[in-house]
Amino acid sequence: MTDEFAATIREIVPEIVALRHELHAHPEVRFEEQWTSDRIARFFEEAGIPYTRGYAKGTGLVAALKGAGDKTIALRADMDALEIQENTGRPYTSTIPNRMHACGHDGHMACLCGAARVLAEHLDQLNANVKFVFQPAEESAGGGRYMVSEGVLDDVDAVFALHAWPKIPVGHVGLRAGAIMAGAGWFRVDVHGKGCHGADPASGVDPVVVAAYITTALQTITSRELDPCKAGIVTIGRIKAGTASNIIPDTATLEGTIRALTTETTETIARAIRRLADHTARALRATAEVHFGGVNYPPTINDPVMTQFVRDTVAETLGPDKLVEVANPSMGAEDFAFYLQKVPGAFIWLGNVSGNRESPPTLHSPGFDFNDEAIHTALTLLTGLVARFPG
Repeated sequence: MTDEFAATIREIVPEIVALRHELHAHPEVRFEEQWTSDRIARFFEEAGIPYTRGYAKGTGLVAALKGAGDKTIALRADMDALEIQENTGRPYTSTIPNRMHACGHDGHMACLCGAARVLAEHLDQLNANVKFVFQPAEESAGGGRYMVSEGVLDDVDAVFALHAWPKIPVGHVGLRAGAIMAGAGWFRVDVHGKGCHGADPASGVDPVVVAAYITTALQTITSRELDPCKAGIVTIGRIKAGTASNIIPDTATLEGTIRALTTETTETIARAIRRLADHTARALRATAEVHFGGVNYPPTINDPVMTQFVRDTVAETLGPDKLVEVANPSMGAEDFAFYLQKVPGAFIWLGNVSGNRESPPTLHSPGFDFNDEAIHTALTLLTGLVARFPG
């Protein structure tokens, strides 16, 4: 990292902070990021950096710079917000009801824009080509899968992404070779009984009681059917049944997620869900149908070679004391996993907590906000990855 890079980063940080606040105030959810896409396009137009649009159902955008060599490195940022009502009290708080950048994607986008500006101003120092990938619909809808299938990585040799992480101090980054995030799948169980009046339960078959037994039975999968060394989670996050407190309904529905660090563990859990739901329902005179839907996210697996490249870059650009070696993967899911299935690379956790706060707001909470102090760290690391990548 040259002194020229560092000077440019210091110069543009205030502008990137302002951009982050602007993006934060205009959150848009999966595949609806039109304002966001337009704003990013305007940024690249003003910076004189070529870009193409229309990816992943329309809002995805890819900008590019040509280096001296033949290899290409890609940097990715996610664009979408969440359906959460913000309560941070920030002056740049969300202007859209029940929409909020509660996962730091506003910061990811702003940092990638800033990195592009810095690299464009020092293009003569780049050996590799670089792509800046802005992807919609990371939250639950698997926008990354669309970007990969549409060929964004076809000419790419390595890919990297940063994600704000509230448990790591600002100025530091977290890294782990191998699995760093779990895979996730979504399922629904429809329990069919026989409705009746609440005063005469013997005349019906109560699907609510059956659903409760199934919910409890599913928790035995990870405690009694999985190897204790193979992490997995089954969560029931939603139960729907009935319209009145004194009527036993015909049906009850459970909705939940599977999380695991390997595809094999996910498949083991899925088979167990089908068996336990079916047998438990039949034992209680009901029936159960299990449906697996949505986009299944694979585990996020960091390539060992590219992980070491990031370690070396952190040591050179930020200092060796700024690296946090992540001992255990997160059981959260991330659709950057689709990129890493296609091209070697690494997913990097960007420190987001200031001072000695022991309980900062978590990701996906109404009080979360990307830490502007992390922007300088992100720009330094992202530009360092590109500058050090061989052509």
